[in-house]
Amino acid sequence: MPKNAGIVSRRPTPSPILGPLLGLMLGAVALSMGSPVLASEAGPPPPSAEDLLRAEHLETEILSLDGDPAFGEYLGGECVTCHQSSGAGGTIPPIAGLPVDHTVRALVEYKLGLRANEVMRLMTARLEADEIAALAAYFAELSP
Repeated sequence: MPKNAGIVSRRPTPSPILGPLLGLMLGAVALSMGSPVLASEAGPPPPSAEDLLRAEHLETEILSLDGDPAFGEYLGGECVTCHQSSGAGGTIPPIAGLPVDHTVRALVEYKLGLRANEVMRLMTARLEADEIAALAAYFAELSP
């Protein structure tokens, strides 16, 4: 009888969670060190006229709302995790004191995929118009 008879060789199967998580972690480390990781991080393709029109329409809708700064403060807890008021976050810009229209435009462009930043796309994808208006009103009130 062969020496290894009856022994079943089991190869470890890759984890469906660990693989993508490890890739995200390595990508974040590389980006924080200034290395481009993926060609897709170089930026989205130029927006189409239709995309720009959608963005303008959504910006106009949001700017017509009366943003609630108290609601914005509630929602903004996640934002200040990365966006330090001092600007000490390196490549992550401070957002305190930005004009309402500037914040609205940035959030809308991330939401619609017109700006390249996967984290911001994820953060803005779920935001409704009144939430963007509230965040913009709150951050505009803060001192830079």
